Amino acid sequence: MDVRDLECFLAVAEEGTISRAAERLHMTQPPLTVRVRALERELGVELLVRHGRGVTVTAAGRLLADHARRLLADLTATTETVRAVGLGTRGRLALAIGHSVAPRLLSRLLRSVGSDVDLALVEVSDAEVLDRVHHREAHAGLLSQSRSSPRRAAGLEVAVVSRAPLVVVLPQAHPCADAERVDLAELPDDRVVVPDIAEFTPTEFTPTGGTRHRAESVSHALALVQAGMGVVLLTTEHVPQVWPGLLARPLRQHTEIVESAVCWRPDEHSPVMRRFLRAALSTPEPDVLGQRFARDRPADS
Repeated sequence: MDVRDLECFLAVAEEGTISRAAERLHMTQPPLTVRVRALERELGVELLVRHGRGVTVTAAGRLLADHARRLLADLTATTETVRAVGLGTRGRLALAIGHSVAPRLLSRLLRSVGSDVDLALVEVSDAEVLDRVHHREAHAGLLSQSRSSPRRAAGLEVAVVSRAPLVVVLPQAHPCADAERVDLAELPDDRVVVPDIAEFTPTEFTPTGGTRHRAESVSHALALVQAGMGVVLLTTEHVPQVWPGLLARPLRQHTEIVESAVCWRPDEHSPVMRRFLRAALSTPEPDVLGQRFARDRPADS
């Protein structure tokens, strides 16, 4: 039984005349009549009674019309679902997120995913991000890497999606809070360290006689800073997370730019992951310092 024949018959049954059905289907009456008669011959029963005012649907025709509506609706839904899965707008996406990846960056990248995709996010160390993607526990991962980090790791592809400089976060009552730029050499020795960001910090930030507090997450690091346990270096991507009572200040020293990257298996063919990856790799890399933190430029630049 041809799907197009069913569509033609249902249009005639619902419209009550061949002419209105042909107009609805954007076709002429003769081929429409041919299709309906061919369907009747195939089934061996009369589906329509023709008369001067149009057509009347027989008992067999009414039964076929009911089944045809459900069949065609199921076919449309199946077509849309298959297309959505193939285009990556429906399905499941598992992401491993490094502790140092800022929520603002993550939300920016996730806008391309869409509400019909089931998301599974897990926050782990940068090293575990690579391990989870390598062992197919995640479709892709987000992590921080220095300029000296390898662009490939454990057979994975790695590509930069954002670059951000470091800023120091300190309590609002800190003696250096009013400085336009903070000199690391003038800071007290107590430090709060986020391990995945620590490798980017300059030697001036390493405490010589103070205490080094370790926090696996940025939010815990900020809590330690607010509790008076020291100061912490984060990226400008983390500035929106800084809550009242704390301040983010640019540094006087030149520091390494922190690169956030996406990693994935080259043999991972998930359409959802591939769609996410296309969006992530097309994300522009602006001057992430912004006007507030931008460094002074020479007058002739």
